[in-house]
Amino acid sequence: MAIVAVTGRKGGIGKSTITANLAAELIELGHKVVVLDTDPQQSLIAWAGLGDGVLSTCVEAVDTAKPEKFREYVERAAKKADRVLIDTPPGFADPALLASLLADVVLLPAGPSPLDIMAAREALELTKEARAQRNGRKPLIRFIPSKVLANTNLGRDLKASLEGLGEKALPTICQRIAVAEAALSGLTIREYAKGSPAHTEFMSLAKALEEVIKK
Repeated sequence: MAIVAVTGRKGGIGKSTITANLAAELIELGHKVVVLDTDPQQSLIAWAGLGDGVLSTCVEAVDTAKPEKFREYVERAAKKADRVLIDTPPGFADPALLASLLADVVLLPAGPSPLDIMAAREALELTKEARAQRNGRKPLIRFIPSKVLANTNLGRDLKASLEGLGEKALPTICQRIAVAEAALSGLTIREYAKGSPAHTEFMSLAKALEEVIKK
């Protein structure tokens, strides 16, 4: 069993997109997955409601207003699934911290802009605060270079820039139209465009995450 939180201090960095598509890939790898949407706007709930794909079977809304209730909800989810993914809202420190206090792994997506790098640094510090409260053992932390435009200098340099903050980075996720089209259909990229470059990226990301979980 593993709890994975996807957090960030800035919107538009691909947290929900990464969470949704990771869920599909982890299910394909044979895992029972529950996705918890903690965003008050319920972006993943809305995405799942647009179609009848895999997200419609595994996404649940959860309130973080009461920390103890949130903990109990996550613990119940962990009893019925071996992979629990928690998508947190941007700009709200409390849900991210609560998720980090429960997670085995925290994923920090970040885009290539200077503002994204600054926000990633802030998210990293918040996650390290959670780790300190847990005596320094967990959560493991990994950056995800996200929303990258392929074949650009900013994109090529992003992984190194993120790892310069002190934690390793997982495979890059590029900005691709097919991913947005899949979401508008209520589907993940595996369901919408299996075998596409976008799908290949998420498969690689899921396999890399599994390696981290096994550590």
